[in-house]
Amino acid sequence: MRKFGKIFLAAVVSVAASVSAFAAGKVACVGNSITYGYGIVSWPDNTSYPHHLQEMLRGDAPGDTVENFGVSSLTVRKDDQASYWKGYRFAPAIEFAADTVIIELGTNDSKAYTTWNSPAQNAAVDSAITADFEALIDTFQVKSKPHVFICLAPYVNNVEWNILDTAVVNRVNPAILRAGLEKGVNVIDLHSRFSALENPSWYLEDMVHPSVEGAKHLAEIVYAHLQMDTLRVTQDGSKLVAPKGFGFQWYKDGRLLDGDTLETLTVSSVGKYKVSVKIDEKSLSRIVTAPLDVQETTGLKPNAHAGEMREKSFANSLRQSKQHFDARGRALEKQRKYQKIYSK
Repeated sequence: MRKFGKIFLAAVVSVAASVSAFAAGKVACVGNSITYGYGIVSWPDNTSYPHHLQEMLRGDAPGDTVENFGVSSLTVRKDDQASYWKGYRFAPAIEFAADTVIIELGTNDSKAYTTWNSPAQNAAVDSAITADFEALIDTFQVKSKPHVFICLAPYVNNVEWNILDTAVVNRVNPAILRAGLEKGVNVIDLHSRFSALENPSWYLEDMVHPSVEGAKHLAEIVYAHLQMDTLRVTQDGSKLVAPKGFGFQWYKDGRLLDGDTLETLTVSSVGKYKVSVKIDEKSLSRIVTAPLDVQETTGLKPNAHAGEMREKSFANSLRQSKQHFDARGRALEKQRKYQKIYSK
């Protein structure tokens, strides 16, 4: 398991290691100055986190391409004058038609939480961050259907810029996490993995932006989460089982199933099901499984796979039980070749 300074990702659920690496394809790194590489970027760029991510991904798949769409000082909120929606890299990021989108925004939104704000004003900023993150996720679905990873903002502390970690922890990151859960996308908890308190050499003196060393470690964290985007749901009759984890949220046909937060889900209708899995006990990172297309549902337990039962074995089972059904719950008196049989 890759090591990140003093922090290990060893607590991540082990099932991720048993699946093949994720094919990232065209990767759009959307974000603010942390993505852009403020204070360290050179031309040609060989210092920002997207550059290091490019090198890591190409070690697995030479065809993977990473594009840096980061712009300094921008927010996710549409109504802000410095909104990413109004920035010069917004349209190119959409037109890029990425296979994978990594969104790292929110740090500059923390400036909106001032000491003279009323509770209602703070709540309005919370709602705007969540709503506009959700809208940004939806917008990237227009040109392509990418795998989306949204990042919880990393540790920051700059009083002069009014970018404070208390606002990030208490307001910004919860608002971002709500968007990730509502839309059913992957979440990378940078705050738990990337901190000047644990690794001061990862930051510039402003305590907001990564150093050259930090940008490389940031890329390693993102890369590690991309490799987990291969988790799968398993099906046992009408019961769906999530990969092992520390928290769950189920979805059907892209919509959150309110209250369905257990490791298993009993289904009663056809559709495409997926689950968001909290992969680490000590972080808020979540990976969403690939959708499972449930074509048939029944409360009966499968007796055999198609083709495994022949006329002779079916006749023997008939003598033991008079109740046999097909996948639609219809009573059977004779089994057709390769037909799946259910019994109770």
